[in-house]
Amino acid sequence: MEMVRLAVAAADVRLRPPAGVDDLLLLESGQPGLRVALALLGRLVERADGTPLDCNALPIPDVDRLLLSLRQSLVGDRLQADTRCVAPECGARVDISFSIADYLAHHVPADDEALAPGSEDGWYVLQQAGVELRVPRADDQLAVEGLVDPVSALLARCVRPRGPRESSERSDPSERSEQARAQVEAALERLAPSLFAELEATCPECGLAMTIDFDPLSFTLGELRDRAAWIYEDVAWIAHYFHWNEAEILALPAARRARYAELAAAHARRGQ
Repeated sequence: MEMVRLAVAAADVRLRPPAGVDDLLLLESGQPGLRVALALLGRLVERADGTPLDCNALPIPDVDRLLLSLRQSLVGDRLQADTRCVAPECGARVDISFSIADYLAHHVPADDEALAPGSEDGWYVLQQAGVELRVPRADDQLAVEGLVDPVSALLARCVRPRGPRESSERSDPSERSEQARAQVEAALERLAPSLFAELEATCPECGLAMTIDFDPLSFTLGELRDRAAWIYEDVAWIAHYFHWNEAEILALPAARRARYAELAAAHARRGQ
């Protein structure tokens, strides 16, 4: 298992490599998204002391950090992707490459003197805006999916006014000034810097400067699904040659399963 430091939650967790059953989850759970990511991490992540971790209660940046750390351990630190130039009549390939370790080091919480401890654990007072706030969690993000204005709904869950009613009411972002909302959003970004970012790139053909959205969750789940796609063939080869049942094969770590499948295929090609 690999130890990973959750930057926002300020906790150490253990991350194990996926086995075959986890690969099937990626392939057979429908369109990859936050729910699939949480289901996968719920299988692979535990607290440093070995007790279960509620991934639904993690801040979104820590979910992304875990996915990038998983990708880092399985594929490598260097992330490489490509897109196409958006300039008319160009369309050249534009390569993107960066270190995951450097990327994660660049997106860490900053000390914020504007914040003070709130009335409950996990809550902070932002005096200039007259509110208490907490970092949005994965379950908050799931709760606002599909809403007309998910950002406002998310703020309503994670921001509340200070005063006698603060324990029973949530603030309505529409009733606060735009300045206060900007202050709240800036404070939340300092507490939990988003790993969703715009990357800068330059077309090698026409020289156009471009910005490219990078979503760690979508990118890593896509790569992991591509890697998992071989599982059906792996199971077929191993079951045919070694006569193991499906459950035994799916319990193998992905790297070991792939090695057994290579051996089975090689022996089959030699007629053994």
